[in-house]
Amino acid sequence: MTKHSLSAHQLSAGYADTIILEGLDFQVPPGQITVIVGANACGKSTLLRTMSRLLPPRHGQVLLDGKSIHRTAPRQLAQVLGLLPQSPIAPEGITVADLVSRGRHPHHGMISRWGRKDDEAVAQALEATNIVELAERPVDELSGGQRQRVWIAMALAQQTQVLLLDEPTTFLDISHQVEVLDLLIDLNQQRGTTIVMVLHDLNLAARYADHLVAMAGGRIFASGPPADVLTEANVRHVFGLESRVIADPTSGRPIMLPLGRHRMAKTG
Repeated sequence: MTKHSLSAHQLSAGYADTIILEGLDFQVPPGQITVIVGANACGKSTLLRTMSRLLPPRHGQVLLDGKSIHRTAPRQLAQVLGLLPQSPIAPEGITVADLVSRGRHPHHGMISRWGRKDDEAVAQALEATNIVELAERPVDELSGGQRQRVWIAMALAQQTQVLLLDEPTTFLDISHQVEVLDLLIDLNQQRGTTIVMVLHDLNLAARYADHLVAMAGGRIFASGPPADVLTEANVRHVFGLESRVIADPTSGRPIMLPLGRHRMAKTG
C-alpha cells in the first residue's frame, strides 16, 4: 500500500479574530501512529480541522503528497484522508447501519453503485467496533459511548489511508478506550494506515504512539518517541503540572504520575 505524506508548513489558523495556530510546521510520519497531547485550548483540534480542510488556514499550507489539500477535489481527498471530529452530530432518526454506510460515500461517483465491497467494508467496521447488534437502532437512542463507537465505525468504513481522530475515546470507559486504541493499532499494522489522533490521557498516548507530539500555545513544543517527549520537564511546561515519570513495568513505555498539591506522604 502506498504511504501518503501529510504535512503543514508555517500554518496559522483560528476562529474569527482569534489566532490559535501560528507559524506551525508539522510532518506526519507515514505509516505510523502519531498522538497529539496538550492542555485545553492549545490548538490540538484546530490543527486536525485545518489539516483535514474543515478549517481554512490564515497563512501557510497543508500538503498531501506534496500537493495543497485545497487544490485537491473533495471526493478525491476523502478517498485518502478521513476525519473523525470532536462531538460529531448525526442526522435525526438515522440508524447505526445507515450512518456507518455514509463512510462509503467518497467511493461513489455519479455512475458507480453500491456493491459487495461496500457491504464488506460496512460489515467489517460494525464487527470491529462491536456494534453489530446495534445496526438497526437509531443513533440518537444510544449512549454516549455507543455513539462514539458508531462514529469510529463510519471512519473505518471509509477505508482511507490517512485517518485523523479528535479524541476518539471520548465518552468511553477504560475497557472500551483500550479496545478502540487496540483496534487502531490493528488498522495501522494490517493496512498500513497512517493515524493521527488527539488524546487527553498522557499514559495511553505514550503507550499507543509511535510518534508523540506535545503542543503548547498553538505551536509544537516537543515531538518524537514517547520516551523523549513524556518527561517531567515537558509535563511541567505543557501542563503546568509537577509529576514523576517512570517506566511501565509491562511495556517499558513512560508513565506519568501527577503529584498535585495534596499528594499522600509515605507511611510505614
